[in-house]
Amino acid sequence: MRNLYNWGLGLAICSVLAACHTDEIPEVAKEGATLELESVSILGENSTKGATTSVEAVKLYLQNNNSTWVNPEFTTQSNGTWGCTDAPILGTSETDVYAYYPTSENVTSSSGVYSIPVSIRSTDTFAGEQVDYLYADPVKASKNSQVVSLTLKHALTKVSFQIYKSTNASDEKLTLTKIEIRSNTGRLQTGTGNMRLNGTGAEMGSLTGLAGSSQIVLTGSQLLETSLTQPNVYCLVAPMNATEQVLSFRLTVNVDGVEREFETSSISSSSSTGVKWEAGKDYVYKIRIDKMEGTFEGVTVYDWQSSTDQDTSVGI
Repeated sequence: MRNLYNWGLGLAICSVLAACHTDEIPEVAKEGATLELESVSILGENSTKGATTSVEAVKLYLQNNNSTWVNPEFTTQSNGTWGCTDAPILGTSETDVYAYYPTSENVTSSSGVYSIPVSIRSTDTFAGEQVDYLYADPVKASKNSQVVSLTLKHALTKVSFQIYKSTNASDEKLTLTKIEIRSNTGRLQTGTGNMRLNGTGAEMGSLTGLAGSSQIVLTGSQLLETSLTQPNVYCLVAPMNATEQVLSFRLTVNVDGVEREFETSSISSSSSTGVKWEAGKDYVYKIRIDKMEGTFEGVTVYDWQSSTDQDTSVGI
């Protein structure tokens, strides 16, 4: 009788095991995938897989799996990767991923134009306090392609000065205290406006809504030397939206305790085309100062590149 019981129990156990073996547990349908930011680089800097040397956070603008536009912030982590506490879930359909710096502003959308507010200083210091506005060409992402990399570009122009004293003033102490960038036709742009994130060609990264201005003033204290191989003053400015035919610089210099002003002659990149500052460019102006005058010696235009010798805000 006991053997019959054991035989029945064994048969029941085998039946249960067979049922577990043949009945498969259905998989939960995958609704989407979390967006991952693999790397961020700045155009002109050496690209690295994790954080760049100057940007530790970026904000993105994209559609999630519910076709809702979201504006998450990604930051660098201690291990060099990028992370986000509310990384969006991506759906099957591709979305454009826009990116920008700084992250203090949220994207506004109006009539299909995506932009963030910007503020361009009319006065700054030799140390460079103007925020460097960056944007990226959009990249595509979906649940089947959730890992993205970004290349940020400069929306502003860098203006550099290589100002030195003449050898005939080698015995005098010359200290530069002010630079006035002067535009005869008001082609400088300052104030509040917007930086566009989407569009075609030059529309992306363009600045709108700024006010035309006749001057930008930089102040500080820079002791001038007779030998100088690198710029000693830098500032970030808005690109010009039209050509300036009459650009000049007025310098205030303390000469052995006496304050003097020197104004350069009109400056243009060529006599026929004038000056038109472009985004992502570095314009280096070389000026020689002696006891009585300031002489403009030329301008060199470079692509904006990183340099450990340069001391401005972000992305330099």
